[in-house]
Parts: sequence; C-alpha cells; structure tokens
Amino acid sequence: MSPPRSFAVSPFSTGGHVSHVYSEHSSFVKFIERNWQLGETLSGRSRDNLPDPVNDPADPYVPHNMPAIGDLFDLFQFAQVPPS
Repeated sequence: MSPPRSFAVSPFSTGGHVSHVYSEHSSFVKFIERNWQLGETLSGRSRDNLPDPVNDPADPYVPHNMPAIGDLFDLFQFAQVPPS
C-alpha cells in the first residue's frame, strides 16, 4: 500500500518541489493555525499539537523528534508576488 499523496496548487506554491516532510490530515489544521496566526491549536486533543519534524541530515526521511507532523509551509513561498 502506497502512502497518500497531496498536491499544492496555488500561485504561492513552490513549483517542482517534492516535499519529504511527513504530513497527514492534521497537517492542514496545523497550516491554518500557523498561516492565520491563531496563537493556539484548534483542539487540545488533536494530532495537530505534535511538533513540526526536525530532520537528521544523515537520514532526512526520519525526524529526530518523532512523532512529528509537518504543517505544509515548505510547499509555499508567501514572500513572492503571484503572477497576474
């Protein structure tokens, strides 16, 4: 069984980038919390309370601080001006 795949389609997405950060459904919630600077998690019981992964340079696919779940921010470059 292969892992689920996600695609980021946005004028702010990093084109041609393949993210190796572990993500799952709660990554979308973490993205919302960070992007809109909510300052708190949406739920105290959710997996979105897990930290962002810190990868080992020797093995970039295994985070040091497991369990950890990404927040999808590596898929975007919000500082760039989107094409008009």
